[in-house]
Amino acid sequence: MKKLTVTGKKAIAALLALALLFTLAGALAEETQEETGDTVTRLINMKDFKFFHKEDGIGGNVRWPVYTAPSEDSLRLADGKAWCNPSGELSVGGYAENGWLLVRYKTPEEYSRVGYVPSRYLNGIKTGVGGLDFTRITVKAAEEIYITDDLYEKQPAFGKLEAGDSFDILAKYTYYGNWWYIETTVDGKTARGFINRGTAAIEVDGRVYHGNAELGIPEKSPMNTAKSGTVTVTNPEATIVHSEPDPDKKMVARVFQGDTFPCYGIATGSTKKDWYYIWIDGVWGWISSGRSEYAAD
Repeated sequence: MKKLTVTGKKAIAALLALALLFTLAGALAEETQEETGDTVTRLINMKDFKFFHKEDGIGGNVRWPVYTAPSEDSLRLADGKAWCNPSGELSVGGYAENGWLLVRYKTPEEYSRVGYVPSRYLNGIKTGVGGLDFTRITVKAAEEIYITDDLYEKQPAFGKLEAGDSFDILAKYTYYGNWWYIETTVDGKTARGFINRGTAAIEVDGRVYHGNAELGIPEKSPMNTAKSGTVTVTNPEATIVHSEPDPDKKMVARVFQGDTFPCYGIATGSTKKDWYYIWIDGVWGWISSGRSEYAAD
């Protein structure tokens, strides 16, 4: 048998190292794809956001211009004249990445509007809110979808998506109604607004989902547990869902008699009763067995 020279051994070692490098790169690519490729899972777990009410406003002695997105090049409603009164009743949602403030307010006609105030108006203003924790998931409209900035739906939609139009879902809003908060283009300008999550037909990775219920439920909970059954609310009054199996812990959601939710765990709580770990369309929390019933799968 012919012995390998030093040069030959180096060549083989180099080839083996190169093969190992490609293997590791492939594994890393697969891992990254698994983490980011499941668009439906990302939508199911998308975070909710809310506004914080300021009955007496947040200060300021001039009218503030309001745009649908955090840019002066974005769409501004009311024929380009939308504004809010910072010293009057309004609600604040948080700051965009460029320091613009998301607000919800009433117009003089008593309509509700949502939009952004430029950062230059906010010097010295204390709002008590932090940055907006939005994501960006691109989907398509599967059919005609109307866009509004009025969460109470008392005025007409300001825009419309046609079937096949691409748009970005940024967050969900369920405190009043059931909405996706999106970014798209209206009249050639960037705009943000709300579409109905319960009815909007969207195309995700080539498949159409009619309303958010068709997206499904999480496979695993934050505790890494799988669905074990279903919980039905039996309490005739509104029931609080807590962050832990303890009635003194903070509220994460409010549910009502007849509502059903997937259950991912059971624990004995501070009241010595069983508590159920449930998923409420993106929110995880605990509900007492004294106010609900559990049915195993």
